[in-house]
Amino acid sequence: MRVLFLQQQPCIRTLKYAVGLRSAGDSVYLGFAYQGQTLHQWYGTGDELFDEWSPIGSDVAGDLRGVIERFRPDVIHSHNLPDRLTVLAMELTGGAVPIVHDAHDLQCLRQTPYEDGFPEPADPLALERRAVEGCDGLVVVSEEMRDELGARYRLPISRCFPNYALARDLPRTLPDAARRGDGPPRVVYQGTLSTNGGHYDLRELFEAIVAGGVRLDIYPSRRVAEYELLAERWPGMRCLEKVDPRRLLQILPEYDFGWAGFNASLNAAHLDTALPNKLFEYLGCGLPVLTMGHRAMVRLIGERGLGIDVEAVDDLAATLRDVDVRGLRQRVAEARFDFTVEANIAPILDLYKTVVG
Repeated sequence: MRVLFLQQQPCIRTLKYAVGLRSAGDSVYLGFAYQGQTLHQWYGTGDELFDEWSPIGSDVAGDLRGVIERFRPDVIHSHNLPDRLTVLAMELTGGAVPIVHDAHDLQCLRQTPYEDGFPEPADPLALERRAVEGCDGLVVVSEEMRDELGARYRLPISRCFPNYALARDLPRTLPDAARRGDGPPRVVYQGTLSTNGGHYDLRELFEAIVAGGVRLDIYPSRRVAEYELLAERWPGMRCLEKVDPRRLLQILPEYDFGWAGFNASLNAAHLDTALPNKLFEYLGCGLPVLTMGHRAMVRLIGERGLGIDVEAVDDLAATLRDVDVRGLRQRVAEARFDFTVEANIAPILDLYKTVVG
């Protein structure tokens, strides 16, 4: 089967899909059509998993038409945001090639613009409707997201595929679940930071965490100077250098908890559907997860007792003192490989075969 991945900016989900499909043993030929940078240029790895790479320049429609004619895909797997590439692929193929639309962010639930640098479309909700209702197969990151889409649009056949971790990158062994650290609990946050009031603007949350007596280390995906200044003012906080993602997974087991609570003042509806990469990377590294009422995350960690839904962040130290940390760590250690791409890729292959068939 010839699968063409389509995206505007590098997306770690593309890399994860490629690893999973290669691990499944089925015969797949993978293409990667992209704007801007390749996966290797963005993440330092990933291009080697694909059989062909096709840059898309300023003539997006013309370049994509050429890629489709040259690659001859059996299925096109298009990521959002933006939704325009899915719609363009539909228009160019005219139904001759099945289109899988991968919705890991929804315009209809956002109050702030997407933060990866592409211009906002004139009518993003119209594009979203066309992409969701016009595709042959839909992939969502959570059941909560599928419910939100189903309340607004007519849904095609769909599969849920969260932002699982890659088993190949996880640490082989974990520290003893019964270990006791000296001093306050050590919490880690890794990933995106912002200062625009959106869900990644975590400055007030981080201040409240350390003010309450918890130590916090931050590994940003991109440098944001305001957080470095914040760490200088709070002795319990460190804003560290960006670390290669695969190396970071070997560092995370040193901590007690992984932080996955976000600023819900503007994008609460979006956060209720989100199961972010960091959630599964924390679990894969043996860390119980701390979140803050975000519905999809609360459901996932609650179903198997893999973390804590924090009600009062300024009282976090007291909350963690009353927790059976050893029991939490043991449950996470036992479950961690259940939340990997390699263990869950079968439904995606099934979706490809269904839409092609």
